[in-house]
Amino acid sequence: MTMAGTTSHMVELPSEAGLRAAQDIATLLQEAIAANSVITVSTSAVKTADLTTIQLLLAAKKHAGNLGKSLSLAALPQGAVRTLLIELGFLDSSGAPLTGDGGFWTSSTTAKGRAQ
Repeated sequence: MTMAGTTSHMVELPSEAGLRAAQDIATLLQEAIAANSVITVSTSAVKTADLTTIQLLLAAKKHAGNLGKSLSLAALPQGAVRTLLIELGFLDSSGAPLTGDGGFWTSSTTAKGRAQ
């Protein structure tokens, strides 16, 4: 979702996106939300993730929404993030959403409207 007349600010998560990096990632997301109306998050570099990663992304999306801003994923989750979402029960093994916030994980700025 891109707001008319605005460009998206890209936030790239680091390869280590678990608990040890949580404070840095939270700060990165908070700063992006404070300074931009439309934020796109790339998880493509993530090699390690845990529940903290998922919680940070969901909290950032909610915070952005509460401020009338948009936060979405740059692409459908792959690798460590996709595996984690399946293991935690957010997605089924085919990548279909299993939770109410499933649309966040299954739609992206580059894959809108495509069946996965």
